[in-house]
Amino acid sequence: MTLHLPLDHAILAVRDLEAAGAAFAAAGFVVTPETRHSAAMGTANRCVMLHGSYIELLAIVEETPANAPWRALLAAGPRLAGLALASDDIAASAASLSAAGIRAQATRHFERATDHGNLRFSIIRIEPEETPGLQCLFCQHHTRDLVWLPDLLDHPNGATTLDAIALPQADSLRHLAGSGKVAILSGPARLTITGRQAAVHDLTQLCGVTVEVRTP
Repeated sequence: MTLHLPLDHAILAVRDLEAAGAAFAAAGFVVTPETRHSAAMGTANRCVMLHGSYIELLAIVEETPANAPWRALLAAGPRLAGLALASDDIAASAASLSAAGIRAQATRHFERATDHGNLRFSIIRIEPEETPGLQCLFCQHHTRDLVWLPDLLDHPNGATTLDAIALPQADSLRHLAGSGKVAILSGPARLTITGRQAAVHDLTQLCGVTVEVRTP
């Protein structure tokens, strides 16, 4: 089974954010410094930026009601825990979910501080029961120019684009399928990325996925 989603980013829930970032760096990726979300979120992240999408390494820094779904997923170990779908209009995305009968939470607006300024974004979390084993959401970036910075896209291994994601729960995403360049496949958790140096990196222990870099 293969479907396509308008992917904004893939979310890897990890227990040790520093070690997970170091694992991606050792595989030839530029990894952003740790930044923290709001106190209400109680989470921190590091990111691997790619053309058109990115990989978010997400960790819990303080237990809060808002991060309960992530904690539930992380209880079984580091994993590919969620997918964020791109939205150009978060209100329109909310209306589309409602019209399709897909249960979702109210829109939330967040900020996180970086050295380049405050990143602002809005999300709608889809109720976990709609995508068992995953936390999926829609995400609208309001400060894209502060997210996709040129130096963050210059990876030593030449990585450019996220081409495919394999995950065991792929079939549960059928009702979200639409246009998009990232293929979603059924299988063990794996990220397939176009790059200059072909390699397979087993990051399952720290990040819950295998990362394959393929040459064009």
